[in-house]
Amino acid sequence: IRHNMAKDLYKIKMPVALIWGRNDKITPPEVAEEFNQLLPDSELYWIDECGHAAMMERPQEFNVLLRQFLDKIKK
Repeated sequence: IRHNMAKDLYKIKMPVALIWGRNDKITPPEVAEEFNQLLPDSELYWIDECGHAAMMERPQEFNVLLRQFLDKIKK
C-alpha cells in the first residue's frame, strides 16, 4: 500500500464504501482488496471496464453504488 496507509486504516471506525474500477492501473485491484481487509467496517464495490477515476469514468454506476451504500448505513 502506497504512503504506508495500511498502518492507520484500522483507526477508521465509520462505514467505508470502496468503489473501485476493475481496470485501475494507478491503484490496482489488489490494493482495494487489501484496503477492504484492513478497514474494520468496509464494503468493496467493483465497476467493470473502469480505471482509476470511477466517479468520472462511470458516474451513473458510481452514484448507484454510493446511494445503495448510503441507504444501507442510514438504517
